[in-house]
Amino acid sequence: MKIGAAGSVVSARMKRSHAMSLLGRVAAACLSVALGCISALLPGAAHADPVPGSMSQVGLWQVSAYTRNRTTTFDHCAISRVQSNGFEVAIAFTDKGVWSLGMAAPDWGLTPNEAYTTTISVGTSGPYTFTGHALSSRSMFVEAAPEIFPQLKSGVPFVVAANQRRYSTNLDGIEAAAARLKDCVRQYSAKGGPAPSTQAIVIVPVPAAPPANSADSGVPSPLVASIQNLLARLGYDPGPPDGIVGLRTNIAISAFQKSQGEQGDGMPSEAVQAELQKALAERDGETQQQPPPSQSAKKQGPKEAEHLSYGTGFYIGRDTIITNFHVVDGCTELRIRKNGAEQGSARVLAVSRTDDLAALHAEVPAKSFLKLRVGTPIVPAESVLVFGYPLPGALSSAGNTTLGNVTALTGIGDDSRYIQISAAVQPGNSGGPVLDDSGRLMAVVRSKLDALAMAQVTGDIAQNVNFAIKVSTLASFLEAHKIAYEADSAAHELPNTKRAELAEASSTQLECRE
Repeated sequence: MKIGAAGSVVSARMKRSHAMSLLGRVAAACLSVALGCISALLPGAAHADPVPGSMSQVGLWQVSAYTRNRTTTFDHCAISRVQSNGFEVAIAFTDKGVWSLGMAAPDWGLTPNEAYTTTISVGTSGPYTFTGHALSSRSMFVEAAPEIFPQLKSGVPFVVAANQRRYSTNLDGIEAAAARLKDCVRQYSAKGGPAPSTQAIVIVPVPAAPPANSADSGVPSPLVASIQNLLARLGYDPGPPDGIVGLRTNIAISAFQKSQGEQGDGMPSEAVQAELQKALAERDGETQQQPPPSQSAKKQGPKEAEHLSYGTGFYIGRDTIITNFHVVDGCTELRIRKNGAEQGSARVLAVSRTDDLAALHAEVPAKSFLKLRVGTPIVPAESVLVFGYPLPGALSSAGNTTLGNVTALTGIGDDSRYIQISAAVQPGNSGGPVLDDSGRLMAVVRSKLDALAMAQVTGDIAQNVNFAIKVSTLASFLEAHKIAYEADSAAHELPNTKRAELAEASSTQLECRE
């Protein structure tokens, strides 16, 4: 993660000067504020208010934009997370490239405006010694050198000691939160304008100056959501219809443009939307002129007109099912199926559009469920087993098992929330479990790279490129929503047949009725 790339050009001296010149006003403003003060006041504004609508959640990290001195002038964006013991870490970033670090704990016992020698360890690095300035009895601002920020990564312990007290926190999910932080600054900065898509520049050509109506803002756009829905209806794969421009959306647009004889820049626009609407109208017109025999032979009833889609889910408790957000998005009713037979219904407990995760409550308890793998980092080349219900109506209603390996520890654009796997997945596998060689849950199937669309863009066919959401991302989602799960830190290798039995017994097909 390049969390500190921008901050590395800011000298520690500049940062100390910036902090000291404003420290008194920060402390005065924070005296009556409890936890959360540090997120709003890290860069040093006398008072900062959150920008309405800017708050979002990335796993256990909260992201917000703040204004300066009770005005509408943008000051900074910050990410923060709070441990169960009340210890909070906040990291802020300004449009000047300045990083700031703050911590808070309910029992720190600091004297406001006093300076404290503070040591920070990041994993095996450190301890580093900095000067911490108390903003209140609970919180402090630390004059940390910019070089510390690139070291903040998922799975790395972050330990702080000051005033004879020691606190630690887990940084899991910070890469995704840091990416959102930078997008936040670009979006809300008075000079920055809309935040560009951080996932769209790797493969698909992007014009130097996107059109004003391109909706390339890094935040949900009705125009982009409409384009994604139209692409999906035409058989392209733009990813979840979340209104956010990403690599899959760019590839799908480019593939559609090339099918129309255009060069294909892959960027959303009102013109692209109009072309998609025209293509869909032409296709539907042809379908109506030549209806399939099954439809012309009898009149459709209400159930036949009902739109159905399918995905996979798996139990992590007796009545808790995990799947993808895009599997349940837009569903008016969710039904659980096993071996082709209906087993009851499910309702949504919590969702994360950003991480494409959903937790469901099952009407009928399961006899078997999966435990989450914890304490063991995923490594390249280790074996994976995937179970799901791909291509319903064409393949086995009892489900399919595929084997493969971990081929990369990040997803598209080095997104640390994902791993890349070689085990085959198809439509219908979404939301299914990925098991390690001990039968523990290590990831959740999310997507595959569209080989045909990729070939139209690059001239080459990608093979065995599939992506799954890491178990650490899932654990953060579950903890954020206070959903119980069981963890397993012990390696106990199982034969493939036993792993397949465990995966099948814990999984279910999900039928979405829209």
